[in-house]
Amino acid sequence: MIVEQKLSQDVFSDVNKAFTKQSMIYDSYEENNKILAWMRKQVHKAALSFLKKDDTILELNSGTGTDAVFFAKKGFRVLATDLSDGMINEINRKVKLENLSAEIEVMQHSYTELNPIHNRKFDFIFSNFGGLNCVSDLNLVTKHFSSFLKNNGIVCLVIMPPVCPWELIQLLRGKIKFALRRFNKSGLPANIEGVSFYTYYFSYRKIMNALGPNFKLLKLMSLGVFTPIPQMEVFQNKFPRLLSFLNSLDEITAGYFPFNRIGDHIIVIARYSVETKN
Repeated sequence: MIVEQKLSQDVFSDVNKAFTKQSMIYDSYEENNKILAWMRKQVHKAALSFLKKDDTILELNSGTGTDAVFFAKKGFRVLATDLSDGMINEINRKVKLENLSAEIEVMQHSYTELNPIHNRKFDFIFSNFGGLNCVSDLNLVTKHFSSFLKNNGIVCLVIMPPVCPWELIQLLRGKIKFALRRFNKSGLPANIEGVSFYTYYFSYRKIMNALGPNFKLLKLMSLGVFTPIPQMEVFQNKFPRLLSFLNSLDEITAGYFPFNRIGDHIIVIARYSVETKN
């Protein structure tokens, strides 16, 4: 037990270091990345379709606070949480800059250690862009959800699944290790700003199993089946018209089988109910 606790602390320490370094460049990177900007727009659209006036949001892995600021400006109150020192500093900077201290509260916590807020209830839990892919067992996070959510509350999780067509197509170029990397059940070494840690990939069934029987799936959609992954900056610069067409194709097919189970990310939206037993 002591060994497991030490390992967990070491892992999250590495994640903290990695994303603290990234916090200094992330916003400028997104400003120049049309694919990433399009993805965030699709996530916001999906989330807003289930949010109601005056809803309260618990955001996990809030990053630099881009989503928290967006939701706050739409009239929602947000508790933004993140593990990274650098990300927390960026969120606080934006809250002050945008004069949103009444709408956004900021707390530094890992999403596996949220005991300090267990006595609070929210209408909506939100996690964007694969933050939850940094944990090997989703149950370490989802076990808290019933404590945080009001009855009939909503979760919106944006997670990277095992199947990403734009990575699989790299088989044709002989990049076998890269193309099949998401299928490694033991996790995949990732490197951000020179710091290494493991990432894990989850199918929508594993996500729903982690949520448990009190959650009912409301919406399942893909994010980036036809659209290239954000790291393919050369594509967006060389083929802007083709990129626009692929974006449109994704928007049309995102909610339909089999597309809604694959992609760079998937969006899983589910409702919590103490009476739901699927």
